[in-house]
Amino acid sequence: MNGGGILVVSAPSGSGKGTVIGKLLTVNPRLSLSISYTSRRPRQGEREGVHYYFVSRERFDDMAKSGEFVEWDEYQGDCYGTSKAKINEILARGEDVVFDITIKGAYAMREHFPRAALVFLLPPTMEELERRLRNRGTETEEKILGRLKEAKREINSLERFDYYIVNDDVSLSAEKLNAILTAHKSRVCADEAQAILKLIAG
Repeated sequence: MNGGGILVVSAPSGSGKGTVIGKLLTVNPRLSLSISYTSRRPRQGEREGVHYYFVSRERFDDMAKSGEFVEWDEYQGDCYGTSKAKINEILARGEDVVFDITIKGAYAMREHFPRAALVFLLPPTMEELERRLRNRGTETEEKILGRLKEAKREINSLERFDYYIVNDDVSLSAEKLNAILTAHKSRVCADEAQAILKLIAG
């Protein structure tokens, strides 16, 4: 019962989610990252099988139609999906796993894994969010404005999550995520209480 914890992290684009999760993996090296599939092109520095599995839109659509994803979503014209097979591989090893997925994807994960911890990562301010998006230097003005508009809508989803973190310090945010995972794994669930007591009783 010490393994198999599921941490789902969602955030508006530009909130620093990927950076925080990267730091989390150094804080807790026993934690596995669920790597999503995406139809978008790699950004500078992104590597296949490390940040995402990059596939064509046609390949992504085929995978979605054949039911290979636990969840998938389209965001600003690009698709992202979480592979059933990849998740099952991690959980079969009894490992904790963190998911970097969209807000809609987080809701779908909750349906499949009711004990998952859903965490919403917030930017310090909307002004800071815009600054981060512009500093990327990877997107058009149209895409930036679209992401900002989407972010304002997404923030209203906060109440559907279990926890939130304001990301004004990457290291601190990663520590908080790790603490959330540890605490959430120890929550008492009615359908597991008897199994826990039997384990302790030997």
